[in-house]
Amino acid sequence: MKFFQPFAIMSVLWLSACLPETTRVVEKQIEHNLERAQTDPNNAEVRYRLGRGFLTLGRYEQGANHLKDAVRLNKTHALAHRELGWALYHLKDYTGAEPWLLQALEMMPRDRFLLSTLSAVYIHQKRYRDAVELLKPFVDTGRGTVKICNNLAVAYQHLGLYRLAMKQLEQSLEKNPDSAETHSNLGVLLEKVGKPEQALAEYETALTLDPGHGSAHFNLAVALTRQGHSDEALRHFRRAQKAHPQDPEILAGLGWTYQKLERYSEAIRYYEQSVWLSPSNIQAQQALGELWDITRHYGRAISAYETAAKLDPEMPDNYYHLGRLSNHLKEGEKAVAYMAVAEALYRKSRHAEMAEHCRKNIAILAGKYHLKKADVRRLTQAALLVGG
Repeated sequence: MKFFQPFAIMSVLWLSACLPETTRVVEKQIEHNLERAQTDPNNAEVRYRLGRGFLTLGRYEQGANHLKDAVRLNKTHALAHRELGWALYHLKDYTGAEPWLLQALEMMPRDRFLLSTLSAVYIHQKRYRDAVELLKPFVDTGRGTVKICNNLAVAYQHLGLYRLAMKQLEQSLEKNPDSAETHSNLGVLLEKVGKPEQALAEYETALTLDPGHGSAHFNLAVALTRQGHSDEALRHFRRAQKAHPQDPEILAGLGWTYQKLERYSEAIRYYEQSVWLSPSNIQAQQALGELWDITRHYGRAISAYETAAKLDPEMPDNYYHLGRLSNHLKEGEKAVAYMAVAEALYRKSRHAEMAEHCRKNIAILAGKYHLKKADVRRLTQAALLVGG
């Protein structure tokens, strides 16, 4: 049975929130501007300062609300447009962030922070070519910052252009050799080009520079699990979780490692947390199906595989497992129907061996459940409609 396989993550960069020692100063400024907003509610600059203050504290929803007021009151307030896009980016509303950032870009076409934020939006939307088109002119003319070089590298990596990605990270390290993020991202690339030991060294460097760096802990944990060091990997997954407690990829990574260790109840717990936060994660849904199957909770396994099948109706493995599990529950017609869909999809994707295996299973199931030829024909014809 195939295990869930998490991938090391190349991280996009953005501006950090304020340091603890400045928090009280920012809070005092917010109090002052809230008083001003009461007496002068149509002052766009006051609304902008309020929004920026809340963003500095990491309170993005409150910040976004005040910034929306600022741009409503002053449609040419470029910084308010930019910060509103940034706030929505942090709230994971990438579709909502894009128009505000594009409007800001029209007013501030050379703003590097704006470019790095907009490119991060494109990357999260999987619009990697748009990110390259946005950033490449700045880098080519020597105006690329660490953030811009890093984000261009992330876009290149997703496009499979590893050499170009490596070049950008090298340029980024020339500008700032102490960037933990860049070292972590370089480790991801080194793994992809078949240099796992060098990748481990980069992750270790990142953690030396920033011991609490969540992405570096996650990437190191993934690499260690692949190399069979699951116990050590758990320590780094937990450090990653401490930095990002609601990250579904980290939770799935913990599930994957516990599954490797055959600690199934803990694996299930973490996978369930992951899919609760990210229901569209097909691999995590499949992993839950595998684990419920291993622990003989066949009804729950079927539910997980049905969810995975809805997320990707063209993936034959889900139907194969649904057929096998339906047989466990003595549901003969369902078993044949699912196996027939799997056969059709395997043939469609040119997996002849698995398609033939499914065909043989259908014959065995028909005999086991005493299904008439007409019933089998009806079920397989219906499957052809699903499997194309």
